[in-house]
This record gives sequence, C-alpha cells and structure tokens, in this order.
Amino acid sequence: MKKLTKMLTIKILFTVIFTSLLFSCSSGKIANDNSYEIINSLTKSVGNKKTKIYYKTTSSRYDGVPIANFLNRSTTQFDLCAPSFDRNDAKLTENEINILKEKFKGVYSKKFDFSKIKNRSAFTNNKNDRTARISEPVKFRNDQFAIYYTEGRYGGEFTLLRKEKTEWEKVCSSMVWIE
Repeated sequence: MKKLTKMLTIKILFTVIFTSLLFSCSSGKIANDNSYEIINSLTKSVGNKKTKIYYKTTSSRYDGVPIANFLNRSTTQFDLCAPSFDRNDAKLTENEINILKEKFKGVYSKKFDFSKIKNRSAFTNNKNDRTARISEPVKFRNDQFAIYYTEGRYGGEFTLLRKEKTEWEKVCSSMVWIE
C-alpha cells in the first residue's frame, strides 16, 4: 500500500512539473513585434541575393562565445563610416556600450516567426558558405537606433541602424572578426 501511494505521488508530481514546464516555456520564436519591424526593413531589398539569412537567430559567435563579450569601443566604431548624417550621432558612449552588453546578454537563439516576415525568400534553413546568421536586433536611444550582430562564413560584424520615419536604415557596420 505504501509503495502504491509513493508511486502515485511521484506520478502526480511528475505530471504537475511537466505541465508547468510546458506552459511556462516560450515557443522559442521571437515574440517582439518591434524586432520584426527591423527585420522586415532589413530584408525588404534583399531580392535575389545569393546570401540568405539563417532561420534562427544567433546569440553567440561561431565558436560559442557570447556576442555581448565582443561589444567594446573597437567593435563599435560606427562614427568612422557614417557619412549619411552627423558622425557624432554614430559614436556610441561607454555607457551605451555597457547597456547594449547587458541587453545582448539577454538575447538567445530563437526561430523567426515567418507569419511576421514579409520577405521569406531572404531566409533559409540550410547552413553553408552563403548563409548569414543574425542576432535579434537591440534598440536603444529611445528606440531610434538599433544594433544587431551578423555572422557569415568569413567574418562577423555589428551593424548600427537608425529609424527614418517608418523604416530602419543601415548607418554603418563595424567588423568584430575576420577569417
């Protein structure tokens, strides 16, 4: 009788834990609509490019090192190549870099929700030399700027974006590593 009660208790406990895990876990997809606003701006003009975006975001470099570890003054030198507007706007402060590091620590690999993607042809589920992996974009400066990480076969970079009316425009990219 004791053994039967113990087994029943274990089954009930297992069922409760499993059910709570099932309902507490996210779908593993990007839920933030603001991210899709940026992604759709980025892929709007992709067209027939040979490089495709991998169907899952990335949160680490190819060797497993978290992206946040690479945010520093030398990998965010956007002011060096920002001809379209005041270079001072493209310069990140030390405080902004630290804030972005913290935000990128909360980014992890997720699948894109293709019901929210306008240009699905820009994506692929195959990894090869022509596949780029991108992180989920992180907004800052009152949501007027965003940064994301891109990685391909031969290098990785951070890209700074600025919101222009309803679209996100690329300001500049800054190399993190190159092979």
